[in-house]
Amino acid sequence: MSTTEPKLVRISTGPLANPKPAAPKRPISGDAKFNGMKVFEGRGGKVRAGVWESTSGVFQADTTGYIEYGHIVEGDCRIVDPDGTVHTLNVGDPFIMPEGYKGRWEIDSFVKKVYMVAETA
Repeated sequence: MSTTEPKLVRISTGPLANPKPAAPKRPISGDAKFNGMKVFEGRGGKVRAGVWESTSGVFQADTTGYIEYGHIVEGDCRIVDPDGTVHTLNVGDPFIMPEGYKGRWEIDSFVKKVYMVAETA
């Protein structure tokens, strides 16, 4: 009887291998372009992790239906809460966007994060 043991998942933060290009669903200004690379999926797709990067632009976040943990690994950005509170994030900064968070991303040049998303519904 063969049993596959879970193995540690390493996340490379260097150049993305076979990235999936995208653009903001809710752009505000600029022409941000995304690249993403999923490296883990569990619980039937309800939990995902990977690396995401964006060029400059301003766009709305909306985490309805999920919670996101992020960790900035390159570049910097600001995430602005709906009440106007500005959070400047630099390399090494971790953050959590709770379910239903509707702040906005402001990226002047480039940012890359490692993320983990857990669906709540």
